[in-house]
Amino acid sequence: MSFATRPLRRGRPWRTALCLLGLATGLRAFAAEPTPEGDAPAPSSSNPATPADAAPAQSTKRAVYIPEHVKAELREQIKQEVLAQAKAENWAAPNAVPEWIKRFKLGGDLRLRYERDMFRMGNENTGYYADFNAINTGAPADLLDKDVTNTRFLNVDQRRVRPRLRARLGLDVDLGQGFTVGVRLASGDGSSPISTNQTLGGSAGNFSKYQFWLDRAFLRWTQSLEVGELALTAGRFENPFFATELVWSDNVNLDGLALQGRGTGEVVRPFFVAGAFPVFTTSFDYPAESSAKFRSLDKWLFAAQVGGEWRPGEGMGLRLGAAFNFFNHVEGKLSSPCDTNLKGFACDTDASRPSFAQKGNTYMPLRTPNDNARVLEVTSNASQYQYFGLASRFRELVGTARFDLALAPGLGLVAEGEVVRNAGFSRKQIAPVALNYCGDDKTSCWYIGGNMGYLARVKLGTPALVKRWDWNVSITYRYIESDAVVDAFNDSDFGLGGTNLKGFATAASVGVADNVVAALRWMSADAVAGPTYGNDLVQIDLAARF
Repeated sequence: MSFATRPLRRGRPWRTALCLLGLATGLRAFAAEPTPEGDAPAPSSSNPATPADAAPAQSTKRAVYIPEHVKAELREQIKQEVLAQAKAENWAAPNAVPEWIKRFKLGGDLRLRYERDMFRMGNENTGYYADFNAINTGAPADLLDKDVTNTRFLNVDQRRVRPRLRARLGLDVDLGQGFTVGVRLASGDGSSPISTNQTLGGSAGNFSKYQFWLDRAFLRWTQSLEVGELALTAGRFENPFFATELVWSDNVNLDGLALQGRGTGEVVRPFFVAGAFPVFTTSFDYPAESSAKFRSLDKWLFAAQVGGEWRPGEGMGLRLGAAFNFFNHVEGKLSSPCDTNLKGFACDTDASRPSFAQKGNTYMPLRTPNDNARVLEVTSNASQYQYFGLASRFRELVGTARFDLALAPGLGLVAEGEVVRNAGFSRKQIAPVALNYCGDDKTSCWYIGGNMGYLARVKLGTPALVKRWDWNVSITYRYIESDAVVDAFNDSDFGLGGTNLKGFATAASVGVADNVVAALRWMSADAVAGPTYGNDLVQIDLAARF
C-alpha cells in the first residue's frame, strides 16, 4: 500500500495530524536538498574525462523527485482524512450535537400563585346555588330533600385563600417528512379540562405528593403548498381556534381530529379550522350493575372557523374569525320510567349528564319515576334520586376580532373582542323542565336565563413578555348569560368560573428577568340573573418558562 492511501492510525487525533504534517514537510525538504557538490549534476560513468578506474564519489545522495501536483494531492488527502476523523470523534467542533438531538424540542413552565377569593355580603346561601358537578360525578341526590346525604352546594359566602402552583413539561419531536409528535404533562387538582392549578396543601394535605396528568399527546402532519400551509392533527392537542376566554379557557386542550389551513399573502392571509372532537364516550359496561346494557349516549363537538388577517404595514394588523360550535347530544335526555326510589341503580339516560361542569348553565332532572316509585313516594315517604342534565342545546355562533397597533419600538396597543350567541337555545322548551333561573314565580318557571355573551379588552405595553422589564396592562369587561356557552369549557377564574356572570377584570404584568414574569390581577363579577351572587378575586403570580 502506498503512503498516499495508507489509513490513519487510531489514537489521539491531534498527534496523528502532527505526525502526518511533519512527514509531509520532511519529504518536501528532502526533495529540495542539494548534492554535496553543489547544484552541479553528478559525473556520469560514461564521461570520457573520467578514468575508468576512478574511485566512486564519496557520500553521494540521490533525491526522489516528487512533482508539485502530487504533493498538493498528498496534502489535500491528509487534510480530508484528519477532518473526517475529527468530525467522527467530535473534537473538531466540541460543542456540536448529533443531528437527531436537534429534532427534539423540550419546553415547559412553572407558575406560583397567591389567590384570594372574596364573596360579597348578601350572597344567596340558602340552597339556590347547588353544586351540580359534585352531584353528577358522585351518587345521585334526592330531589325531594328527604335524604340529604348526597346534596351538594357551592361556596358563595366564606372567603378563602389558596396558594397554588402550575407545572407543565412538554416535548415535541420532528420525525421528518412533515410529521411531528408531541407530548405534554401538567399538574392539577384533578382531571378538570379548564385548570392545571394544584392547590398547595390541597388533596390529602400534609405535604402529600401531587399528580401529573397527560395534558397533550398528538401526531401532526404539515404540508407546505404554493398558496399556504395545511396541517392535520390527531390525538389530544392545543385548542386550534382563534378565540378568547369567553368561550374557551386558555387551558382547554381538545381530543379528536383537526384540519387547519392558512394562506401566505403579504397583506391578507386567510385561514380556516375544522374538526371533530369527542366530548364524552359511554362507558363500555354501562350500567355495571345490570346484565342488560343501555345504548350509547356519546357526545361530540363538530366545529369550524374561517377568518383572515389583514396587515397593511409592519406596525398594524387586524384579525377576524367566525366560528360555529355544534355540540351534539350534550343536552340532557329524559329517561324511560325507572326506580328513582333506589339510589344504587342507573336509569337509561344517566350518561347524558355532564361529566364535568363549572356553574351557570340551566339544569333539568333526568330520571322519570315509574308508577311503583310514585306510589312509594306517597305511601312510604320514599326519596326521588336524581341526576341532572343541561336543559339547553348548544349551537354556538362566535365572532372574534383582534386589532394590534405598534405605537413605538417595544410599545403596542391591542384591542380585542368576542361575541357569542347560542342558536340552539329555546326558552319555550327550557322553561317546563328548568330547575334554576325561574324568577320569582313559585308555581311555574318564569324563565329568566339567556343565550348571549360578549367580551371587550384593551391591552397596552410590550407585545410579548420575554425580556426583563417588558410590561403590559389590560382591562376587560365581559357579560355572559346562563346558556350562551357550555359552562364546562370557558374561563375558570372570572367569578370562579362558568356563565351567568358580568363584570370587570384588570391586570398588570412585568418581566423581572428574561422569561420570568410577575403579574397582578383583580376580577370583580356579579350574577346576570337569579339570586344575588358577587365575587372579587385577587391573583399574584410569578411565572417562569423554558
